Amino acid sequence: MKKAKILLNGKIITENAEIADSFFRRFMGLMFRNEIADDYALHITPCNQIHMLNMRFPIDVVYLSEAGEVVRVDENVPVGKICKTVREAKSVVEMKSFAAVKHGIIQGDTLKIIAE
Repeated sequence: MKKAKILLNGKIITENAEIADSFFRRFMGLMFRNEIADDYALHITPCNQIHMLNMRFPIDVVYLSEAGEVVRVDENVPVGKICKTVREAKSVVEMKSFAAVKHGIIQGDTLKIIAE
């Protein structure tokens, strides 16, 4: 997978991100992993809906517009849940539960994904 870093309103929040931009990588997402690092994030593009089937831990999901504006934040999404489609979203960032709160990510913020 492609490595990336993510900036929130211009400030680096992680340099431990990956980009899932192929069919297989998007499909697999974080399924079947036992855990992820506190600073890990997965950017799935294109994407406007996720599911938590075959997941082993809850996550935070940040939905982004094409311009990188945060259009929705779902915190601590439980295993087994199928989330609603977010029409205005073009991609999502999945991260450890409560990471969105830790970083202060809210609707209207801007995330920039920089591939390395």
